[in-house]
Amino acid sequence: MMTTQTETQSKAPTHTIYVVETKENNAKSDWLKVGVAWEHGDKEGMNLSINTLGAAYLQTKGQEATLSVRRNKPQD
Repeated sequence: MMTTQTETQSKAPTHTIYVVETKENNAKSDWLKVGVAWEHGDKEGMNLSINTLGAAYLQTKGQEATLSVRRNKPQD
């Protein structure tokens, strides 16, 4: 059964999207949350929602931005 975008996005996001900015001198990278994602029911893809601040940040980085999509951990 195929789900619609409305059905998928009415649930809590399954993943969080970050821009990872590498620091010089092997310092710890900065991870900036820029959006969320919902895994498709068939686990073959995702719907992504990148917030406007994240989109603006990505535009300033051009092709140099690294995105990381991480599965959300269950809340205890």
